[in-house]
Amino acid sequence: MEKKEKALLESTKDSKENKEIISSAFLCPVLEDNELKCPHNGVVKLKSKKGKSFTSKDIPMILESDLINSSIVGCTNNIAGVPTPCSLVSVILPSARALKKYNDDYPIMQDLCVSGVLSYKGFPI
Repeated sequence: MEKKEKALLESTKDSKENKEIISSAFLCPVLEDNELKCPHNGVVKLKSKKGKSFTSKDIPMILESDLINSSIVGCTNNIAGVPTPCSLVSVILPSARALKKYNDDYPIMQDLCVSGVLSYKGFPI
């Protein structure tokens, strides 16, 4: 019985440690070296302008004004056989932004992008 209890305690301890590690990765800002894609595998070209002075490991942060109108390259979207690629980011909902401004602009959060950043064709990024 003691071995089972010990194993259960170890399992619980490992589970708690894993949750702490996982939870620390949430709500990070999008950085210039991150890869954002449309559902058709088009890649958003990220270039920090206003967010250049805010870095993580010397990689600049992407602010809202940096992301809006960013080009999307390599989208393979077709509608009825007609190529209709996503070509730029046109909508950033407030739900994709951080609450605090940096350099008079909002950072875009990695975990909130999927539901709050859209191409001009209306597809999520």
